[in-house]
This record gives sequence, structure tokens and C-alpha cells, in this order.
Amino acid sequence: MNYILCDPQRIELYYPFTLTRPLGEMRIFGGTLKEHWEKYLGCEVSYLTRKYLRGLYPLKIEKENILLDPLDIIQILYLDKDLKKQYNKVLFEYDDNTSIDSIQSKIHSMNISSFPENRKKGLSLFIDYNINNSIASFFKSNIDCSKSPFLNDDDGPIVIEKDVTIMEGAIIKGPVYICKGTTIKMGAQIYGPTVIGPYCKIGGEVSNSTFLGFSNKAHHGFIGHSIVGEWCNIGAGTSNSNLKNDYSNVKIWDYETHRFIDSQQQFLGLFMGDHSKCAINTSFNTGTTVGVNCNIFGSGFPRNYIPSFSWGGPQGIKNYEFEKAIEVAEKVMFRRSMKLSSKYLQILREIYNLTSEFK
Repeated sequence: MNYILCDPQRIELYYPFTLTRPLGEMRIFGGTLKEHWEKYLGCEVSYLTRKYLRGLYPLKIEKENILLDPLDIIQILYLDKDLKKQYNKVLFEYDDNTSIDSIQSKIHSMNISSFPENRKKGLSLFIDYNINNSIASFFKSNIDCSKSPFLNDDDGPIVIEKDVTIMEGAIIKGPVYICKGTTIKMGAQIYGPTVIGPYCKIGGEVSNSTFLGFSNKAHHGFIGHSIVGEWCNIGAGTSNSNLKNDYSNVKIWDYETHRFIDSQQQFLGLFMGDHSKCAINTSFNTGTTVGVNCNIFGSGFPRNYIPSFSWGGPQGIKNYEFEKAIEVAEKVMFRRSMKLSSKYLQILREIYNLTSEFK
């Protein structure tokens, strides 16, 4: 049987991160959703995603196919083992006369998710303490924390992949998962549950957050209850608020309705899309959403919602010219010995066109 992870119809709930990737590429404790599915199923899976992403995330299709909701792996593996027996999979047959778009349209008319309440949570699902802590409880530390006063796995494991550098004086309190190639700078303070993707540089204070990969927060400053995409750079001294002064629920930008809504979360920090950067001493207010490829600078608090391909800060926002943004992205990726491919360039161009109406 061929297994396919199907992006939900309401994919906007997971913007700005799913502007540049299928939902299955989002990261939780232990790997991406896709990696967890493949380990669970014992085989490779592919994606049924939006047209402009298919060049980089191709669909493998056979005569008989099982469609899976990417998020259901969380419940299947970690929250209720009985769901392994109860899980409802969507089967469809394919032939040369079948249109991929018609399949996606048909699937979206159904409810492929066994757990529709996840759709209400959106991105807050990925930083929700209880879920992340439940996932982490199925792991064990792969280092001996008892020999160091700076490593504490009493509340959850500390898992460190290969080629990770932890410099002197770094303090880590689990559950924390650190992916390959990452550097934890001297004196860093990391509180779990936190997931740090591959090839990041992390310094200062980080709590209850996810870094998807290839991003730098190398200096002092606080990032909490946040998600930071790939290829981001956070300037020295930058911090975000994750709790309002009156302790009320945080409002967050909703890409579906194009307005701010109640996140139903008391703690919520920063959502920063891929390739976005901020200057030194940037201050992000509670529940700030930054789109893809933004350049933020200036004193004071930027707006709580910054559209993709924006340039500026508290004093005003203007369009970030596509060619200039791509020039910077190419330089950043080159520093990691990676090239911005033509397929990836096409994705960024599509996002630029898709999001121009929100500026």
C-alpha cells in the first residue's frame, strides 16, 4: 500500500510555515511529522500538497493509496495507544484518467482527520506544553545528565543528535531535543519543552519553542512560546513577550479570516516564517506573526502582524523587493554550503505573488 500525507483544506491555520512546506514538514519532539509517520509505517511516504510546492515535494502515487492526516501521528503514537486500532484511513484508487487536483478536491470535501479539534488549535498545537511533554515522555536522554550540574532531565529527557556542539556554561533543562549540526553557545539557557532543528546556532534564553532548522539566535535575548522557521536570523538582544500584562488570552493573526482572533492561549510568543531577519534589540509583542522573507529593524514594537516580503519596522513597513530578498537568501544559504534551487525559487516567487494583497 502507498501512503500519502494530505495537507488539510484549512492549511492557512499553519501559515506562515506551511507557505513554504507541507504540514508534514513541521517539527515536533523527535523529528518532523513525516519522519514519525515513516518510522511508524516502516516505509517512505509522500505528500499531496498545493501545486506550487509539488516540484520540491513530489507526490508518489500508485493504483491503491492511503491518505493520512499528518497531525494524527501525534495521537496515534503518544496520546492514546488504542487509536492504532481505531484510526480511520482514507483509501482511494488512481488511474491515468484521474486528476490530482480532483482527488484533493474530493478529499477536502470529506473530513480526513479523526481529530478535528486540532484544526481549531492551529500553530499553538506545536508549542502546547502538554502535547510536547507527552511526546517527550517516550524518549530517554542519550547523555548522562547526572554528571553535569548544567544538564537537568528530571522533567523530561535531553536528546542530542550527532555533530552537536554544546559550549561551556550552557544550561539545559529537559525536555529538549537538539538536532544534528546545531551549536549551543556559551551560557545559553534552554528550558523545555523545546525542539531545535538541524544546523541552528542558539544563545541567550529559549523556552517552550521550536526552531525548524538552519536558523540563528546566537546572542542574548529571550525567545519563548515561539516557532522560528528555517533560515532566520535573530539579532543580538532581541526578545519577545509571551504573556500579556493582564494575563488574558493572546490574540493572534488568523490567515483564514484576515483578522486577529483569540488564540485561547495565555502564553504565546513569536511566529517567524522562513528567511525572515530582525536587527539587534528588536522587541516583539505578545503573539506576533512575521511572514516569509521579512527584514525587520528599528526601535519600538513592530506591528503584531507583518506580511511576507516586508521591509521595515515600528516606523513603517514597505515592500521587500523580490530580487533583493532572493539575493540575501542565496547568500545566507551559501554560507551553509547550500544552493537556492530553481524549484525553491519558484516557491518563493509564488509566495511573493500570493501574499502581495496583504501588504
